[in-house]
Amino acid sequence: MSDEYPARLYAAVHDGNPGDVEFYRRRCAGARSIVELGCGDARVLAALAEPGRSLVGVDLDPGQLALAAARPVAQGEIELVEGDMRTVELGRRFERVIIPHGGLYCLLDEAALAAALARAAALLTDDGLLILDAWAADGFHAEADPDDQDPSWIERVKTVDIDGEAWEVLERSAWDKPRQRIDATYLHVRVGSEDGVEGTLRQRYVLAKQLRRGLSEAGLELVELAGDFDGTAYGAESELMVAIARRGSQA
Repeated sequence: MSDEYPARLYAAVHDGNPGDVEFYRRRCAGARSIVELGCGDARVLAALAEPGRSLVGVDLDPGQLALAAARPVAQGEIELVEGDMRTVELGRRFERVIIPHGGLYCLLDEAALAAALARAAALLTDDGLLILDAWAADGFHAEADPDDQDPSWIERVKTVDIDGEAWEVLERSAWDKPRQRIDATYLHVRVGSEDGVEGTLRQRYVLAKQLRRGLSEAGLELVELAGDFDGTAYGAESELMVAIARRGSQA
């Protein structure tokens, strides 16, 4: 996430995909220890709280961590760590490492992706699982043409409620296809007001073949690559990329 993006607005706009919380609940069933890398406001992690389960959330953004700490379930049940998913040291390993809702896309080059996957592998117990999801970029990357993009075009995204006030959210984006970079700037306008607040989200999307290679190089074995939270096989028409990996025999 960009330093320029106010935490409350970011959390309200980037609130996951339908079914993601239920998916992580299913895939984390029975796990006694879970760490979320790039936990943001702990929307997913807080939903995984249950008696006897150890939860740790890691994020670089102190504003997001403050929102996470304000959740009632977080008080005493979630350990929040300000840190970088590429380098964080937690002194223990976990049965699940999760990176929901495109957290990997905040890593803006191949080296950063490799470092984060290696760190995820190091944080896993021998029988643990890495679980992640992101929007599927393969079809878009193969078919779309940057020359067709109008840089002045603004899309209305959604209306969100913040403290009882409605905000309209609009987006414009800049795409660098060779670098797989999309920098999206969101304009948040309080309904009934002309005041607007901007926030920029800088991302580098990852193609399925790059994820497979990155997992392998990190010593992880891909168990499942799906195009939705129900386990449908990943393909060119998929809207999501959902991956589950485990430590390989050489890890």
